[in-house]
Amino acid sequence: MRLPALLKTGRRQAVELGAPPAVWQAFQRAGAWKNWTIVVLLGLCVLQTLVAVQLVSRPAEYVLVGSDGKATYVRRGVATDALLRFLADKTKPPELTVVRFTRDFLVLSLGINSATVESNWPAALALMGPDLRGRVEKEAKELGMVGAYKTSGQKTDLQFEDVAIVTQTSNLIHVRATLTRTRRSLLDDGAVPAIDRIAVDLAERLVPARLDRPDGLEVVEWRIEKLSASAAAATGPNAKVELSSGR
Repeated sequence: MRLPALLKTGRRQAVELGAPPAVWQAFQRAGAWKNWTIVVLLGLCVLQTLVAVQLVSRPAEYVLVGSDGKATYVRRGVATDALLRFLADKTKPPELTVVRFTRDFLVLSLGINSATVESNWPAALALMGPDLRGRVEKEAKELGMVGAYKTSGQKTDLQFEDVAIVTQTSNLIHVRATLTRTRRSLLDDGAVPAIDRIAVDLAERLVPARLDRPDGLEVVEWRIEKLSASAAAATGPNAKVELSSGR
């Protein structure tokens, strides 16, 4: 039941007002539509969020490019296990990358120079896996290796004869490098250099490529062997050495 509105005047008389003007009714109707508009917009935002989550959670799909440059779209749902294994192999670093990574690591770790050992040795440690890095760093500190090399006044040159992949698994690569190491004195030009041939076996683990692992590789185990004249002939990519993963 609607009660009539009363308006008091200066003459102390009560005047009855009628229904609210039409403009107020228009405001009420606009307010009701505004509330429904907000509800609809919120619903659209929720729907858009659900669609985005669905798209993000969808399995990856592939485009295969043949030798002729022709591209073939392959949905993840119809990809076979063999195709998925092939695509996984394609993400592994190529042999050229493995060889370059191995050479860079050996130059940093074995190419000791009294002037650069303070910077090169930490760079070599950074290319190792956590377990190997902790073990090697501890041994180097106990022996005072960096300080000894810094004061020794020597320079080491490496001449690579061969760097080859011996075996490879889904997450490990066994690499063997054969090289000649020449150590010279920086203080005495007339000193006779020390020359030896060595074989280095490395276990390199495949890791996701990131800023500190741009090649997707890290050294998890290594072994250095001095070669004699007879042993040099037996050293090659076909000779196998068991290496642990360094875990």
